[in-house]
Amino acid sequence: MEKSLKAILLPYQERIDRELRQFAPFPRLAFLRDPISYFFTLPGKRFRPLITLITAENFCNDYEDAIPAAVAIEVLHDFTLVHDDIMDDDHFRRGCETVHTKWDVGTAILSGDAMVALAYQKLLTAKSPHLITMIEAFTDGMYVVCEGQARDKEFETRDDVSLNDYLPMISQKTARLIALAFELGYLSSSTATDLLAALKEMGEHIGLAFQVQDDLLDFVADEKTLGKDVGSDWRRKKKTYVTIGYQQKVKINPQLPQDLFALPEFSAARDAVVQAGIVDEAQQFIQERLHKAENIAASINFSHPVLHHLIKFLAERNY
Repeated sequence: MEKSLKAILLPYQERIDRELRQFAPFPRLAFLRDPISYFFTLPGKRFRPLITLITAENFCNDYEDAIPAAVAIEVLHDFTLVHDDIMDDDHFRRGCETVHTKWDVGTAILSGDAMVALAYQKLLTAKSPHLITMIEAFTDGMYVVCEGQARDKEFETRDDVSLNDYLPMISQKTARLIALAFELGYLSSSTATDLLAALKEMGEHIGLAFQVQDDLLDFVADEKTLGKDVGSDWRRKKKTYVTIGYQQKVKINPQLPQDLFALPEFSAARDAVVQAGIVDEAQQFIQERLHKAENIAASINFSHPVLHHLIKFLAERNY
């Protein structure tokens, strides 16, 4: 993230971090308090709550009323990460040990469950005439994310997953929460609801770009910069935009290694992906989705400068 953008985002991120630190969940139960507090203090980009705050600020000139929703969306996202790390058996998140690695699987499951309760607890403090709508959207978002994760797990046992299958799955698993962040920011501080559909669509495009960039980074990023294991998708034989795209390429190019997952080393798999042109195709997909998001933003007068910088960062990010 370029230095100027870091400076722009810092006040928003510090506010969210301060709100998270003020959570004192279950103070008499260290079994829950410690892992939850630990995860809340891990370094993070805080993209989803940032989106909520700048949406409120764009349409209502102030984000104070959106603080409860911003914290709730971050805590809900944290719940998904804690449980995802268990399912994927990842040992590092944001450059630090995952909860199930630092404690154990049972503690991590219970901590994630408690995070959901905390997220609702915070959301219910929102002072908005649309609180019921916000709760409905939040609940729908949580269910859709879980459904997307279930589809992702199902794909692990299938050999016929296409990009037409994959993109709807990441629309649920990743894009839905990003779209929800825009929705909650708008509902937190606006008396109107007429822009909800446009904001949801914009979030969908940004979310798809975000996930495909994640898929790409798992192959081409620097591990220290990324803050988690590189090549973990390949080692788990996971279906992603990159691996699915590669399998489509080998059908028309017999000179490529036919089974990406059978290669002896991750470095060989990475080289094969680059040779197949998947890196370029993924980057083109990301650019197209972000361009669509920018067009929607222009059409609804979402002119907040942070959104422009954020989209630029998402197009170029290396972590």
